[in-house]
Amino acid sequence: MATLKRSALLTETPFHYCPGCTHGITHRLTAEALEELGGDRGIIGVAPVGCAVFAYNYFNCDIQQAAHGRAPAVATGIKRVCPDKIVFAYQGDGDLASIGMAETVHAAARGENITIIFINNAIYGIRADKWRRRRLSVKNRRRASRAERASFRAVL
Repeated sequence: MATLKRSALLTETPFHYCPGCTHGITHRLTAEALEELGGDRGIIGVAPVGCAVFAYNYFNCDIQQAAHGRAPAVATGIKRVCPDKIVFAYQGDGDLASIGMAETVHAAARGENITIIFINNAIYGIRADKWRRRRLSVKNRRRASRAERASFRAVL
């Protein structure tokens, strides 16, 4: 029977994320991938606003906070100053797919040597007021993902 070990790039802090959220499992996979890339070379992460900002609690590496949607720009600056480091941005769906899409596209177009991890947990903008407006539509409720429905129940 295989035994899972905690990655050296993860702290001992228990995850605080909501049940059903993918941040916890993604932290583990990200840490394992970064170790395979050569975690001993030095790793710098960039975490913007939202739930992704709590990455500094869970990763055993340097983490820089960025403004909403600007993680790829900050990661680009860090990589250019420290070209020997592994630099990654850890962004949620609201940060990357909404306000930060231009930053991501331009970093890719320039061929920046950074890694951007995109967490699409389908929770972007799901606050109580938005759910109340959205729940009026039965059609939308049927299309909601499992995570959205769990978030909806938590709001009620």
